[in-house]
Amino acid sequence: TARKQELVDLNRTIGWHPPHIRDGRFGKWLENVVDWALSRKRYWGTPLPIWRCDACDHTQAISSFAELFDHAGRPLPEDIYDRSQFDPHRPFVDREADHPFTWDCPECGQGTMGRVEEVIDAWFDAGSMPFAQHHYPFDNRQVVDDRIQYPADFIAEAVDQTRGWFYTLHVLGTLLFDSVAYKNCIVLGHINDEQGRKMSKRLGNVVDPMEVMPETGADALRWYFCINNPEINSRFSARLVREAAQSFLIPLWNALSFFTIYANLDGWRPGAPVVPFAQRAPLDRWILLRLDRLITETTEFLERYRVVEAARGIERFIDDLTNWYIRRSRDRFWAPANQNPEDKESAYQSLYAVLTGLARVIAPFTPFVADVLHRHLVRSQDPEALDSVHLEAWPRADMQASEPGLMESMSTVQRIVRLGHAARNSHSLKVRQPLASVTLVTTDPHMQKRLTHQMDVIREELNVRQIHWATDRAAYVHHQVMPIFPKCGPRFGKKMSLLKKALAEADGDALAHQLGTEGSLSIELDGEPVSLSDDEVEVRLIEREGMATQGDSSLLVALDTELTEDLVAEGWAREVIHRIQSARKEADLDYADRIRVRFVAADVLAEAIDRFRDRIAGETLAEELKLLDTVTDDLQSKPVEDMEFSLAIDRI
Repeated sequence: TARKQELVDLNRTIGWHPPHIRDGRFGKWLENVVDWALSRKRYWGTPLPIWRCDACDHTQAISSFAELFDHAGRPLPEDIYDRSQFDPHRPFVDREADHPFTWDCPECGQGTMGRVEEVIDAWFDAGSMPFAQHHYPFDNRQVVDDRIQYPADFIAEAVDQTRGWFYTLHVLGTLLFDSVAYKNCIVLGHINDEQGRKMSKRLGNVVDPMEVMPETGADALRWYFCINNPEINSRFSARLVREAAQSFLIPLWNALSFFTIYANLDGWRPGAPVVPFAQRAPLDRWILLRLDRLITETTEFLERYRVVEAARGIERFIDDLTNWYIRRSRDRFWAPANQNPEDKESAYQSLYAVLTGLARVIAPFTPFVADVLHRHLVRSQDPEALDSVHLEAWPRADMQASEPGLMESMSTVQRIVRLGHAARNSHSLKVRQPLASVTLVTTDPHMQKRLTHQMDVIREELNVRQIHWATDRAAYVHHQVMPIFPKCGPRFGKKMSLLKKALAEADGDALAHQLGTEGSLSIELDGEPVSLSDDEVEVRLIEREGMATQGDSSLLVALDTELTEDLVAEGWAREVIHRIQSARKEADLDYADRIRVRFVAADVLAEAIDRFRDRIAGETLAEELKLLDTVTDDLQSKPVEDMEFSLAIDRI
């Protein structure tokens, strides 16, 4: 308690995660601190190095083994740490031992000095760990005194350690060194079962992580706790771990598999002259810049001990890599080597650079997976490369490469595509069904110019034939504001009908805007202004007939949902392509295998297949599409929009 203010002051220099622990749970504990009872009445434990006279109670603290042997008048053993030669624990040096370490009392001269029975509180052992591990102060003094390995950059333990390990570390650091024992502390929440209940043997809901790991892998388990905020209580089960892996580890394996398959098909290996950044395709430049941004952000997050933000950033990057870059680059990897060799080399070099860079970025999160990537991609090609990714330097972003215009335009394209797909989903329109047009409604005067070179990408992603631009949202959607009766009824009573009418007659778009910016809206009722909060009204987006829309604060994506006969036929053809590709996968065909397709189809579907025959054949590597008169035993039934379609494929 005499050093309480120092404990409080030094605590304020520690980076606590979450921050509220500093002045909350831990800070309050320090402000109400009481003196620590260092000794314990136990048999086992670290001996308390105090000798007491049995006559006058004089006490003496012994600071080292050498001092102890000197007082006892004994020679030091050859190896003081060999327990067969010397054991400092109870009872081997105590009064009751065969050869106790005792001596005459220097104070009264009448009694005998013998060690006290108490041992040191085990929390003292835990709090001494940072310097005791170096055998301080007898060895390695410079490691601690020169602050080379003390204090720790960070420690991490569960929240209950605020009154245990965190506390004893802090006390000993303050009392012995006038220093914090750790610069940062990540305080972990408790792990509960899948329903959020505390695990206990009584409830039978204990999940053993050692039983989960054989099913999911150690890195999947580690990733689960990275992606779910470790600073709060978390739910845990094998199912939850598998779900976390599905959005990161599985797409990552798919990316590695994609690269490996195509690189082996083409015989591509790293080592060719590097394609200059400026000469690479926009998609390549974008993913490389995206990797640079990931490295920068991950570094910044980890330096601030923000694990969950770093992990979620990696997960978003994996989504961009697999669902945008690789998906949109498939044709480039698939193209014949002599068709555009420079572009193909650029694609390989770019994806290789991303995967090898990603291996180093994910190393702290999923160390085993990172090492597998390193072995497959780096060690397999260069025997002189470092044995492990964990021996590599942390990646650095290429600060020379910068193209903000490309990054902004690609981000806008992805935003348009997300909104367009959401609009399709809201109207149950499959992405494989082509639409006549999309209208992009925005008041941003620069957006259209920014996207000049991205029009084909938008057309392909949204599966539309034309793109139009507009500025007036009201031509496509308007807002309707309605009262929520259970909320407003008790307040307005008999005036509810008047309120409903007033809201219906008001400018819904203006009311929705006011609600979005201010959190409430104002309307006149019986000549008096009335304020309604956002939980008292419902805002509906009313679309123009024949449109499917989704938008945000500055952009509206409006799809024309009217389907012509030609659009429907093209949609059927795309469904046929999907079914043939599925049959190829089921037959475990190689990516380069050519096939013949035999099929039976409803008349209108057969006409659509004939109309789009070249596209179907090109995308499925079909040398022949043969329409049969009747279904044979080897044909599989794969209906299209409830129409008959059966097929069989033969490898050529």
